Amino acid sequence: MTAWVLHDDGGGRFGPMTDLRSFAEVRTGAFTALERCTRRWGAPQALLLPEGLQDLASERGLTSAASRTPGERVHVLNSRWRGALPEHWPAAGEAWCDAEGDVVATTLDDGSAEKFLRHRELPEDIRRIGKAGAALYRRPWEVLEDLPERLLDDLSTMRGAEGAREPGPAAERVGDHPVDVDPRASLGRGVVFDATDGPIAIAAGAHIGHLAVLRGPVWIGPGSVVADRAQIKANTVIGPVSKVGGEIGATIFQGHANKVHEGHLGDSWIGEWVNFGAGTTNSNLLNTYGEVSMRLDPDGPSERSGRTAMGCIVGDHVKFAILVRIMTGSSFGTGSMIASTDPPRSVGRFRWLTERGDATYRLEKFLGVMAAAQSRRGVEAGPAYLERLRRLHDAGRVD
Repeated sequence: MTAWVLHDDGGGRFGPMTDLRSFAEVRTGAFTALERCTRRWGAPQALLLPEGLQDLASERGLTSAASRTPGERVHVLNSRWRGALPEHWPAAGEAWCDAEGDVVATTLDDGSAEKFLRHRELPEDIRRIGKAGAALYRRPWEVLEDLPERLLDDLSTMRGAEGAREPGPAAERVGDHPVDVDPRASLGRGVVFDATDGPIAIAAGAHIGHLAVLRGPVWIGPGSVVADRAQIKANTVIGPVSKVGGEIGATIFQGHANKVHEGHLGDSWIGEWVNFGAGTTNSNLLNTYGEVSMRLDPDGPSERSGRTAMGCIVGDHVKFAILVRIMTGSSFGTGSMIASTDPPRSVGRFRWLTERGDATYRLEKFLGVMAAAQSRRGVEAGPAYLERLRRLHDAGRVD
């Protein structure tokens, strides 16, 4: 097996999505970059992460999964690689760079590999060359822009999974694209799988409720639940152990999140342990049909997304009350409680928003709520995770 390394160089700005995980661990389609690469090349020699995230990955058992044979060349891929994975690697001693000059991939010999693994710096004698078509993700809206193509690629690699089957007679199937239902998944009565425009895959342990409609391409992850009468539209990824309902389209759920009640959610990127109250709805299109600009954090610049369809970016552990109206191009920082029906378009970390105003969410109160939510799914936060939350809370405190 090829010796390879996945390197998160900490570049780009992705708002709250990389507060509690590296970009290598962010779901950009049905898979994360780490999952996608591992399926192609096997386990990496190492996962090199920015300072502050390595302990979190270690706690999840993700730092190192294989060893390198002395003298063996090592291939290094930037975890922000945008596009289909490369069919071949750079020659030894070369580094491919994108139009901005950032390294997207390189191949290192024995001595260079040791230096890079220890110091994460390329030796000066590595030849940097521009690679036509090579690009790196730099902003969240680029992930959503690529989602249709990325999801199709991911679903194609799932084809032929052991035991996968077509839906039974209790469901209705439309269209010619594949519909794969894991035998350990369950379907209610009257489910409609519309595969006219793309494939649909239902993972092990998932449940699709009565009369739900799924329009491909769609992936429903392991242990997730789609509520009765839900409308899951094209280019939607529901990560593991999530509960969803209402109307959802062109959206990625990282996992362990709830949006089970009625309400619309579109063109959005959702972190873990998020909860949407009943009737909470987002706008993903301006009344002017113009380009959406976003501010990823309250103190950051307003940036043009290049998209007319742009919903919201929601960090981990954000909780929305009932009937919250989320405006087009909104961003919500990790750990915030949104109990205002009309929140601003950019909310920082650990904010407590009500109709009365904006305050800091007390850390101990937040941790109590988090523990209660996680215990319902048999999860307990580890020491590195708790320490990271404390540091993020301190960094985001404004009063």
